[in-house]
Amino acid sequence: MRNVWMSLTTLLLLTSIAFAGRERVKPVQFCATDYGIAPGKVFVAADVARLLADVKASDALKKCIVFQPGFYDIGAEQCQTRTWFISNHDQVNPRKVFLPLEDQVNVTIDGNGAFFNLRGRILPMGIWNSRGIRVKHFTVDYEIPMITQVTFTAVNPDAKTVTFRPIAGTQAMVQNGRLYFKGYDFVNSPGGGILFEADGRVAYRTSDCAFNLGAVTANGDGTYTAAQCANPAFKVGQNMALRGWERPAPGIVISDSMNVSVKSVTLHYADGMGLIAQSTTNLTLKEFKVIPNKAKGRVFSTQADATHFSGCSGEILSCDGVYQGMMDDAINVHGTYLRVQKRVDDKTLECAYMHPQAYGFSWGAPGEEVIFIQSRTMTMLDETKNALESITPVDAPTVAGAKVFRLTFEQPLPASVDPTITPIGIENLTRTPSVVFSGNQVMDNRARGALFSTPKRVVCTNNIFDHISGSGVLLCGDCNGWYETGACTDVLIAENTFVNALTSPFQFTEAVISICPEIPEIKEDSAYLHRNITIKDNVFVAFDKPLVYAKSVDGLVIKNNVFVKTATYKPYHWNQRWLTLKHCTNVDVEAPRGWVE
Repeated sequence: MRNVWMSLTTLLLLTSIAFAGRERVKPVQFCATDYGIAPGKVFVAADVARLLADVKASDALKKCIVFQPGFYDIGAEQCQTRTWFISNHDQVNPRKVFLPLEDQVNVTIDGNGAFFNLRGRILPMGIWNSRGIRVKHFTVDYEIPMITQVTFTAVNPDAKTVTFRPIAGTQAMVQNGRLYFKGYDFVNSPGGGILFEADGRVAYRTSDCAFNLGAVTANGDGTYTAAQCANPAFKVGQNMALRGWERPAPGIVISDSMNVSVKSVTLHYADGMGLIAQSTTNLTLKEFKVIPNKAKGRVFSTQADATHFSGCSGEILSCDGVYQGMMDDAINVHGTYLRVQKRVDDKTLECAYMHPQAYGFSWGAPGEEVIFIQSRTMTMLDETKNALESITPVDAPTVAGAKVFRLTFEQPLPASVDPTITPIGIENLTRTPSVVFSGNQVMDNRARGALFSTPKRVVCTNNIFDHISGSGVLLCGDCNGWYETGACTDVLIAENTFVNALTSPFQFTEAVISICPEIPEIKEDSAYLHRNITIKDNVFVAFDKPLVYAKSVDGLVIKNNVFVKTATYKPYHWNQRWLTLKHCTNVDVEAPRGWVE
């Protein structure tokens, strides 16, 4: 027996030494300067391609691309082109990419404090079909963003005119009375934007403001006067972030990859999401910042969400980040419903992506588990859990660019899975992640704070949601408009601080915490969509009354929260109850301490 234990001990010791040795392996360094890529130097796309090719060809266990600190001027001449289809973005191809990491393994990108200044609609980084990628220590900004910030210098409500000065660096021109803004590869003339106070807060009760650039006069002092601009909220000193709705280029895109981490990276702007991950397993964000470039006087950051996760799996860990001034949410985690178009036979369906910004990327693979949802009621069809046997594109030679797929299943389909009977969506349960969103600061942004739509465990704790213009946290689910899945089954929202949320009305913002799935037909005997949601130990610092709104929930606990009344703004919300329940069961709630009707 003693010899057996000695053998086991020896085996464990040797194993631990082997693993320790692996951890101690120093990565082989690839210095960007060796390829002519350095601050103040002229380099081209071929130099970047040669660097990435050498990294890929190396058989080292670990590799590290190291940049020198400093200012890098990145234009089209430094970029490669890629045809990439990216969830929740405009599918404009080919795209310009500065650092396209494709088919890479165990690579670290160490910016070492580098500042990447982009000239044009450029993706600074793409991680595609790779694993073990670490990204750290750099900053990204765009010299001329697609959003143009202007400051009001005079407001005449009687004449319905506003005089404003564009932010420094803006290229503007008036043609036939209309004002246009020019970038390196775009010209636009937005019809509206988001109104910010001088202190950077989104202006109270303004939402998306119309602004008329079609009747503009250029003044001799660098200002412009716009006619037919009547809005009682407009005041001298405010800033308007004039914007359209285009999303051509996210900051960092991660697709079909595994075990990716991003640490101490700052994005000041992106023509879409700050970071978008799709069909990827295990992601970690640590000290990720999406914030305005205050050195340039900006109040806005990204054109859309700060971070966005579509059809991912494993664990998403997002901690200690700062998200400010975005034109949408800090985080959105969801899958994408395919809509059933045709039942081919008892084991085969044709299905399609439905939203115009969501198609052309991988949706599923053989062996992955799926369920079928009635779109109108958002209830699962009975006995419809199944698994994919095959999935092939119908309208394109490969997945890239495809909108329609033919799906074959391992088990026969019940007769109820028939789009001629009722509209049906399919959710891929395998591509759903657990989420930890903790220690983050979210502030002064349009729309909402954090959105979660996943059946796996969600932990949203120790965050500060400060002056979110809509809801701080939203649990949604929609198989009718955005087609973003789905049911949440295990959610903890705890120890967060919500400060003056709901300053403006946006979609699904029924309360500070809004559980608001889009269900066109909800009935008394309908099945419940969301389950097992706990809201506890939070602090609501609020000027208005609606704190929690819950629809279609089985199992809701609200305990030990605190309410602090403020007079920062005048209450206005249609909902004047701290708690609203619609079609909920198994509810255990108590009013927050400090609440007074």
